[in-house]
Amino acid sequence: MVFILGISLGFTALMLRSAIAMAGVGILIVTAFLGAALFSAHGIQFLPLVIAVAGYNAGLAGGFVGMMAMRRLGTA
Repeated sequence: MVFILGISLGFTALMLRSAIAMAGVGILIVTAFLGAALFSAHGIQFLPLVIAVAGYNAGLAGGFVGMMAMRRLGTA
C-alpha cells in the first residue's frame, strides 16, 4: 500500500510539470515520515520510508516513459 501511494504521488507530481513541485513532494514524503517517527511511541523502522521513496521514483519514471511513448506514437 505504501508503494502504491508513492507511485500515485510521483505520477501526480509529474503532472504538475514543475521541478520544484517534484522535489517538494519528495521532501514532504521524508518530512511526514520524520514527523510521524518523532511522535511515535515505538521504535522507528526505515523500510516504509524506503518503499515510499522507491514508489515515488517509480511513479516519476513511469510517467516519463509514458509521456515519451505518447510523444513517439503521436509523431508516427
